[in-house]
Amino acid sequence: PLQRLRLDFGWSAFSHQESDDGAANGVGTIQVGGKVVLLKEDYHRAAPGIAVQYEAEFPTASHRVLQNFGQQFILLLNHHYGRNGVLDVIVNASLVQYDCQTPQGCSYGGQQSFALSYHLQKHTRLYAEVFGQNNFQSNTPPGTYAFGGFYHQFSDSFGLSGGMRFGLTDHSARVGPTIGLVFGRRLHPTPASQRSRL
Repeated sequence: PLQRLRLDFGWSAFSHQESDDGAANGVGTIQVGGKVVLLKEDYHRAAPGIAVQYEAEFPTASHRVLQNFGQQFILLLNHHYGRNGVLDVIVNASLVQYDCQTPQGCSYGGQQSFALSYHLQKHTRLYAEVFGQNNFQSNTPPGTYAFGGFYHQFSDSFGLSGGMRFGLTDHSARVGPTIGLVFGRRLHPTPASQRSRL
């Protein structure tokens, strides 16, 4: 069972955000959590892999606009397509608690996303995502967004991510580049042939 469990630590080392209220630059928040695989994906079957994930976000940002304190519960579905499964189709839905650092206390909302992940090389992925949310979560105001980015894995437990987010609806942040460090570790070694799956 332990090979189905993964623990994660993420830190937004740099974040930039532009909105109607102006621009903000600085260090972002820290996220910790884990993921448990409920149904393992079988590449030769149509059924997707299913997992649940928990994330807690801590208010470590250097600017008020980039700040957040809360948590979220996420349901993830994915399936690989193409030769050797180079294209990963991912659908997520989550329940979010956010803005717990404010005097008014915590607020609640949801987030949904559809994403494609292409394995450019063994340790490098390109991402394209469209997501919507009705809450201010992960330094991002409510709205619908498009995101493009990358993830490069240096080792089994360390990687670098980055990308650009664009707002598609009124009142959403217009643009927001980000660069982050990702630390994750499975509690049981997983064969290399299975590491790209849920």
